Amino acid sequence: MLTQIDSLPLDDIDWVIAGGESGPGARPMRAEWVRTIRDECARAAVPFFFKQWGGTQRKKAGRELDGRKWDEYPSLSPAVAV
Repeated sequence: MLTQIDSLPLDDIDWVIAGGESGPGARPMRAEWVRTIRDECARAAVPFFFKQWGGTQRKKAGRELDGRKWDEYPSLSPAVAV
């Protein structure tokens, strides 16, 4: 994420993955940006996965947001028989 997203259309969306840039020249990401998306996903019952904070030392920054890892996945739909 590079900026705040004020309204995310989640109709027909099965999964949202959010995270910051990594590597040299990575720009900072703010927690409130990620919280906004997470909260919209919760209201719309869309699984939310927080990938990383990013930065040049992303392993050190970790993946936790508000004290936990957000590893939600979409439900697997049963195969449709033809």
